[in-house]
Amino acid sequence: MLPLALSASAVLLLGSASIHTLSLKGHLRLQVAMERDQSADLLRSAAQAFAAMANGAQACLLLWPSVDWTLRQHSCSGAEPTSLQEGSVADHSWKLLSWQPGNGSGNLRLALADGRRAKFRLELAADGAQILGIRSVQLQGRVASEPLS
Repeated sequence: MLPLALSASAVLLLGSASIHTLSLKGHLRLQVAMERDQSADLLRSAAQAFAAMANGAQACLLLWPSVDWTLRQHSCSGAEPTSLQEGSVADHSWKLLSWQPGNGSGNLRLALADGRRAKFRLELAADGAQILGIRSVQLQGRVASEPLS
């Protein structure tokens, strides 16, 4: 009788441990998904801040890649490239990694101070000097050190 009771309790213990493990895995997956969504929201807010600042005299800079902005600022009366290269949203600092204009759109890469970064495709007006919309965020993970443009 004792071996049967020990076997039954061992089966129950293993079953309970398996259920507990599955529950923990589900909780961890949910936590990771929530952190990913929060990062995406924060980076999307940074992209919106960039888009808001890229108007008026600054909008002229959108015609060229960010690596050329200091050379091209003379072509854009009153434009100040540094104003588009960093900012802050929700107490988080962000920096411009790169801006690459294309035909009717542009690629924007931003990084938060903690290394989280993302890439966006921005829809541009026909003249290329106005941001019409921000398309979905593509998270790119964390990088400790990357050259900023």
